[in-house]
Amino acid sequence: MNRNGFVGDISELLDRVHPLIQMHVTDIGWQKIYAYASRLRNTKIAEIVINWLQEKIHICSIEQTIIQQARSSPLKDFESAVELICVTYQELDAIVTHNKDVFADAPNKSWIWSVAELRLRANLESQLQATRLI
Repeated sequence: MNRNGFVGDISELLDRVHPLIQMHVTDIGWQKIYAYASRLRNTKIAEIVINWLQEKIHICSIEQTIIQQARSSPLKDFESAVELICVTYQELDAIVTHNKDVFADAPNKSWIWSVAELRLRANLESQLQATRLI
């Protein structure tokens, strides 16, 4: 939600993402996004933004077992620990973050991607799909 230097990257990525790549956010993360978007001055724009995001993003519910496991995680940032546990529970491929340092103590660093790495993977996937059609 408007992190300097990342807004254009994220909106472009969400518009261009390969259909086989699914994006997920925790329900708590979604609540934050919703809270910020709903406070836009123009309620029509807020509704458009929220509907647009809902079409592109799946929401992961945070259950008690996830919270318990996150508490014993080696990560210092609790919200990041929750995200890491969600990746395991949901059998997802990666966490895309603007701050990979938060995940420095993660047991499986291959799960942590920058936005640039996701863009590269999405472009490679698109190229692969294009070669399959030839």
